[in-house]
Amino acid sequence: MIIDQNSAVDSLVQRSREKGILKGLSTELCKLDYVVKTSDIAQGDLVVTSGMGRVFPKGLPVGKVLEVSNIPWKLFKDIHVRPMVDFTKLEEVLVILKEDPLLSQPKETG
Repeated sequence: MIIDQNSAVDSLVQRSREKGILKGLSTELCKLDYVVKTSDIAQGDLVVTSGMGRVFPKGLPVGKVLEVSNIPWKLFKDIHVRPMVDFTKLEEVLVILKEDPLLSQPKETG
């Protein structure tokens, strides 16, 4: 789950296509890490899965940007994201069992 502090999801901001890694902080807050200071990210921007890690399909909405801070001594922006769902009230989940075609190709022997 994206709210788990031990998990990370390759993500991007839908409007500007800026990339980062979404990590859980609590049941109500996540942090978008490794976003360069020159990036164009604003409060209210939608964050979606990037598909880069091949774990999650591209384009799944994961949250909205709550706050963007530029702290002078840090290398990256400080970005807080509110998850799209309230995990304390979650009743049903969808498990995607699609096999990655790149991983299922037979290996060539030579």
